[in-house]
Amino acid sequence: MTRGLAIREFDDSDYEDIARLEETVYPDRKMSVESLRFGDEKKADKCKHQRYIAELDGKVIGHGFYTQWEGSYRPGKFFVYGLIHPDHQGKGYGSRFYQYILKELERHDPVKIECHAREDKERGLRFLQYRGFEETMTMWGAELDVKGFDFHEYDGLEERLDEEGIVIISLSELEYSEDNKRKLYQLHEDIMEDVPMTDEYTNMDYDRYIERVFENPNFFPEGFILAVKDDEFVGMSSHVKKEKEDALFTYLTGVRRGVRNKGIATAMKVKAIKKAKEKGISKIKTMNETGNEGILHLNDELGFEKKPGWVDFEKEL
Repeated sequence: MTRGLAIREFDDSDYEDIARLEETVYPDRKMSVESLRFGDEKKADKCKHQRYIAELDGKVIGHGFYTQWEGSYRPGKFFVYGLIHPDHQGKGYGSRFYQYILKELERHDPVKIECHAREDKERGLRFLQYRGFEETMTMWGAELDVKGFDFHEYDGLEERLDEEGIVIISLSELEYSEDNKRKLYQLHEDIMEDVPMTDEYTNMDYDRYIERVFENPNFFPEGFILAVKDDEFVGMSSHVKKEKEDALFTYLTGVRRGVRNKGIATAMKVKAIKKAKEKGISKIKTMNETGNEGILHLNDELGFEKKPGWVDFEKEL
């Protein structure tokens, strides 16, 4: 049934096909070659990572990979992903591709595999459930229409915080000094400790964090919002610019424990929306775990529209 299918290791010339294939399956989620390459090249040395390509009669119909995430690193724990062009789904190609990647992964002695599927892709959900994967959590997508946002409701919020000594600014307004970079890194690490995850957070090295922020091809300092009090960074709402989607994407929003419940997260998000509007960007996209009730409630209040979520699965080997 899968006669004619060829599977090989990825090479640099395949990025265009990967981006095109992803956009075919997920038209609302466009990937650039630059961001794909950046993510691969900046993997931590400890994280094993390999992409594969599936071809039918010389034409790319699928791509997949195994990898390890630096932020939830455990030896033997891997994330596996695979995608087959819609015209060729339901013909056994996905199963064969999946088995091939698992066989390749055996060299690294895996003990746990994680996968995900979007909730509106029933075939993908069934694929994982049939193979014994168990659901762990869901990351909800959400999107805000920047042009339709009413800023008047938040008039005076920044001024009120300023009276308390809390200033909301963008990274573009700061000097990229070593001291500021250190404070930025430490704030990120402190916030990540409170982000809901299936495993405990594993710290990122300082140099790697700075590299991933400032060398990211989607770096947008105007949309990287910080809360500063007494010359210390106490909150962040970081965004990157997705040119192909005419959107900002929210990476991380959080506030240090000692200054929460003051409206800082709201002020940072509103500031990011203002920056997006000033730059003519039409929408802001984000993803949040279902257990992160505070940020989900805030996004609802701001007018984010819920989009299909990504369901995370895992399987012990």
